[in-house]
Amino acid sequence: MKKSDDQGKFLKRLGDLIQKGYTFSEAIDFLLLPNEKSTMKLKKRMVASLQKGESISSVIHKQLNIPSHISAQIFFAEHHGQMGHTLSEAGNYLIKRRKNHQKIQQVIQYPFMLIIISIMMMVMLRKVLFPRFQSLYSSLGYEPSAKLTYLLKFIENFPMMLSTCLFLLLFISVLFVLFKKRISPVKVSFTLCRVPFLSRYLKLGHSHFLAKELSFLLSSGVSITESLLIIESQSYRPTFQYISTQCIKGLKEGKPFHECFSSLPFFQKELSFVVHHGQSNGRLAEELGLYSEICFQELEEKTNALLKYIQPVIFSFVGLFIMAIYFSIMMPLFQMMQGI
Repeated sequence: MKKSDDQGKFLKRLGDLIQKGYTFSEAIDFLLLPNEKSTMKLKKRMVASLQKGESISSVIHKQLNIPSHISAQIFFAEHHGQMGHTLSEAGNYLIKRRKNHQKIQQVIQYPFMLIIISIMMMVMLRKVLFPRFQSLYSSLGYEPSAKLTYLLKFIENFPMMLSTCLFLLLFISVLFVLFKKRISPVKVSFTLCRVPFLSRYLKLGHSHFLAKELSFLLSSGVSITESLLIIESQSYRPTFQYISTQCIKGLKEGKPFHECFSSLPFFQKELSFVVHHGQSNGRLAEELGLYSEICFQELEEKTNALLKYIQPVIFSFVGLFIMAIYFSIMMPLFQMMQGI
């Protein structure tokens, strides 16, 4: 259950069985067949947790180690009642995410190997060829031009520059992991939602998640205030706890519901309009559901478009890299032949 693909298949099958009328315990008993010791241990742990009175979202989150946003969806499903549908959708999402990760690996695998080979060539040039060229230049009294000198210095210093960048990246990553628990997730979301390129994806994801869960809660007969209180009560996504707290505070101050979102930097601007339009015509739950689907489709389209650009960019970088190596070797030879 460590791979998202395995988790996705399990959640999808679990959701399908619940939609067919199985209880949660019966579905677990059917899916976790006693063919392996690890499966039996997992079943015993899940059943024991259920017997202690733990919620379904808590049991799945602890035992399957699924992402927190999936656990939050299951938590909300306990309140709006669409558990089977939510589990199936969550399973499909994890399966799709695994496929996207595999796509990214396939896209960058070959170019990454080319980059490594190019760097190895550059190191060999620096250690073997460049010293011989320099001795040849000095013996013939040849002085490279300024542009060529800069190119040779760049190639000579590139391995050190790359090592420094990688070390800094590793250092920043280690610092982030060490101090992640000390930094408030809300502050992290605030910061990331202001990063120009990344903010578009985060805002689409936040808008999709909130619109979808509000749509389910409102469709099940829960009021707006009760829906916000339910979102506030979960602990899987602290950012949405903060959002719901701010919305409840705004409603108490007499703000219209749609204006509560316009002051928060986590969402698309369209969300406020959709809420206002849905309240005006009495179809808030329905329109939020439609808007969440639009956000998800746009997020998928942008992700697929990004994947298409990754490989050409890497190949362009490798091509320029190889051209720089070629010019650094051939240009001095051409210039010396012209001088002769």
